[in-house]
Amino acid sequence: MGIVSIAYMLMTAVMLVMIIRKKEITIAGVLAILIVGTVFTGNPVKGVIVLCSAITAGMSEMLPIFIGISLIVSMTIALKQTNADRYISYVTRYFPKGIGGVYFTIGIFMLAASFMIWPSPAVALIGALMIPAATKAGLPPVYAASSMSIFGYGLALSGDFLIQGVPSITAKGAGLEGQDLMVYLVPLWIVMSVTTVVSAFIFMHVGVKRGAIKCAAPNADEKITPPCGNKRLKLIMLLTFLIFLAAIIAMMIMDIKGDDATALISGTALICTCIAGVIAYPEKEAPEKVLGFLVEGFQFSMKVFAPAIVIIGFFSMGNAEFSSQILGEGAPGSITEFVSFIREHISVPKPILPVFLAVIGFIYSIDGSGFAGLTVIGEVANSFELGAEGVKLLTALGQLVIIWVGGGTIIPWSMIPVASVCGVDPYDIAQKNLKPVCIGFAATVAAAIVILCVKCL
Repeated sequence: MGIVSIAYMLMTAVMLVMIIRKKEITIAGVLAILIVGTVFTGNPVKGVIVLCSAITAGMSEMLPIFIGISLIVSMTIALKQTNADRYISYVTRYFPKGIGGVYFTIGIFMLAASFMIWPSPAVALIGALMIPAATKAGLPPVYAASSMSIFGYGLALSGDFLIQGVPSITAKGAGLEGQDLMVYLVPLWIVMSVTTVVSAFIFMHVGVKRGAIKCAAPNADEKITPPCGNKRLKLIMLLTFLIFLAAIIAMMIMDIKGDDATALISGTALICTCIAGVIAYPEKEAPEKVLGFLVEGFQFSMKVFAPAIVIIGFFSMGNAEFSSQILGEGAPGSITEFVSFIREHISVPKPILPVFLAVIGFIYSIDGSGFAGLTVIGEVANSFELGAEGVKLLTALGQLVIIWVGGGTIIPWSMIPVASVCGVDPYDIAQKNLKPVCIGFAATVAAAIVILCVKCL
C-alpha cells in the first residue's frame, strides 16, 4: 500500500472519529484534502489545486440531485406562501392515528415508490406530496426523514427486487447472474429489514415518550394572509395533485426510472411552482413572486448541501473512479488498495468471514456513493474459495452492507436529498438511524454465519 493511500486512510480514520464524537468536520476535510493532495503531488501549491478539484468533483456529483431538490423545495415554499398548502390538512384525515401510523405510512409509500423508480426520484415525489401532510399530522420531520431513508435507501435499494439493477451489478463481480443471489439475498434482506425497522420504531417511540423529540403540532398552520380567494387556492392544490398524478402515470407507462424519473419529478415541481404564482398573484407580480420562490428554494438547499460538498470531495478521492480526476493521472484508488492490503495480510477463519466481509463492505461505502463497492465485493467474496454457495452468500451479504451503509441510511453526506425535502440536518438523521441499522447488521451477519456453517462449510 502506497504512501498516498496510507495518508488517505489515516485522514479517513480521523474524520470518522470526529463524526462519531459529533464534531464539525468541514475544516478537517479541507486539511485532509490538502494533506493527501500534497503527498501525491509533492507540491503544496498543487495540493491547493487538488483542494479545488475535490470540491468541484463533490459538487458535480451532487449537482443533479441539488437542482432537483431545490425545485421541490421551491414548490413547497410556493404552496406555503400562497397558503394553498392549508388544504393538505384534508389529506391528514386519511393517515392512521398516532405518529407510529404516520411513520409506517410514509415508509410504505417510500418503499413502493423506490421499488418502482429507485429512491432518488421517490424522495422527490414523496417529499413533494406527503411530507407536508405527515408533519401536519404530527410526525417530527427528523423521523419522517428517517422513515424515508430506511424504507427507501435501505429496504428498497438493498433488495432492488423489481428493477434488479443492484443485484446484477453485484453478481457480475463474482461471475454470477443477479438471480443467483436471490436464494441468500432474500432471507438476509428479510432479517435486516425486519430487525432495523422494528428497532427504529422502538427508538422513535422511546425518544418521543422521553421528550427527546417533540411531536409536531398536528395541523398547526402559520398565520399567512392568502394573496387570493379560496377558490384559486383550491385550484392550485388540485392542479398540483393532478399534474403529479400525470407524471406518475407517465413514469409507469413509459418505464421511466432513475435519473430520468428524478428529472421528471423535478420539472413537474417547477411547473407547479409557476402555476401557483400565476394563479395566486396578479399578472404583474407573478413573475417576481415565482423568481422569489426559486431563489428561496435554492438558498435553502445550498444551506444543507454546502457543508457536505467538502466531505464528499474528500471521500471521492479514495474512489478509484474519481481519484485520477481529482488528484491527477496515476492516482491510486486508496480504498481499493487498503482493502487489498487487508485481504493479503489478515487471515480470517472461514466461519468468521461474514464479519470480515461486512467490514470490507463498510470501508467500500464510506464515500457515501452507495454503488462504488458493488462492482468489486463479488470479486472479494470469490477470493475466499468457499465454493459456489459460499460466494453467493457472501456476495449477497456484501450487497446489503454496501447499500445500507453508503446508500443513504447512516452516512450523513449520502442523506442530503432526504434531509433537504424534510428540512432537517443530515447528521440528525444519521444519528437516529445508526443504532437501528447497527442492530440490523448484527442480526444479519449472525444469520449469515449460521447459513455459512450449515450450508457452505
